[in-house]
Amino acid sequence: MQAQRLRHWMAQRVTKPFLVGLLCSLVLHLGVLLSIGGLPGWQRSSAPPALLQARLLPPPSPPVAQPASSVPTPSVVPAPSVAPNPSKAPSPLLPPVTIPEVTPTDTVTAVAETPQATPPVVDEAAEAAATQAAALAAWHQPAPPPPSEEETAAPPYQHVSTTFDLFLNGQTSPAGSASIEYQRESPDTYQLQWKVQGRGLLKLLYPSLEQVSRGSVTLAGLKPAFYRYAFGQRADKTYEATFDWAQSSLTLKTSKGEQQLALPANTQDLLSFMYQFMFIPPLQEMRVTLTNGRRLGEYEYVFEGEDTLTIADRSVATVHIAHTRGGTDEKIDLWLASEYRYVPVKIKKLEKNGMVIEQVATRLIAD
Repeated sequence: MQAQRLRHWMAQRVTKPFLVGLLCSLVLHLGVLLSIGGLPGWQRSSAPPALLQARLLPPPSPPVAQPASSVPTPSVVPAPSVAPNPSKAPSPLLPPVTIPEVTPTDTVTAVAETPQATPPVVDEAAEAAATQAAALAAWHQPAPPPPSEEETAAPPYQHVSTTFDLFLNGQTSPAGSASIEYQRESPDTYQLQWKVQGRGLLKLLYPSLEQVSRGSVTLAGLKPAFYRYAFGQRADKTYEATFDWAQSSLTLKTSKGEQQLALPANTQDLLSFMYQFMFIPPLQEMRVTLTNGRRLGEYEYVFEGEDTLTIADRSVATVHIAHTRGGTDEKIDLWLASEYRYVPVKIKKLEKNGMVIEQVATRLIAD
């Protein structure tokens, strides 16, 4: 009964078009399977099955740090596979074979990693431009200032000898004579001596005067150690000053006794002061501490102008400075020869009693 129903169902359902479609589907699926390798089990290799071989190797040694510039060390690689031999059993442990893995590529890489000092690239155009710029800058720079008077002046003299004519109260005829002698006794010491001798009426009022200054010569100029002022043979007109620079002490000695005072730096006596201008030009230091053997005081000189004097029929340019003692009529004028290291060539003094004594140089020898 069931078989009849199945045949009846197939007779109704399975038609000719259905069979044609089923056949085409089978052909199409068969072609796809063949294109991707065939059906399982259709193709078999005739080669014998591969034999798996296992070997035990020693553990790799820890890597050793190598400098970048060195060539890589040979590496340890396993031995190449050996084809199975049916008549000989494989060895359970094969020693590693050391093969240096140095290739031209590795060598080039190692050398490239080594730091090399590359030569500087010279830009000739930039160098030429810099040279031209430096030349232009030097061209436009202002000219250096001319050397100062101190730089161009000759060194202080070793010896100066000056003679003077002495005039009284503006008279044209000499009333006496005077001389000042400066001598460097050694490279580090000096001596100054000033002598005045009157004639006629002046000899009665102004018989003779002698001043002496001795001391050392330093980079800052004269540094007196002893000064003496002697007016004739009168003891009450004789004064002395002793300079103790180590103790900064000044001892003044007169007929009335001695006194000690503090010694300021750069103190001068009346004679050394006039020749200190060989070392420090006038107008540079116009305030000075002076002693005349009786007292110590600070004096300030002023600039009076520039004059030209005639000495031995020769015109000499001078700088005129003066000092007026405060509270009195006393005044001292100095004319310093500009061309002779500011050596005094004219000295004029106004005394307390109104007498004017003027000394004008008639001869000057300096070397």
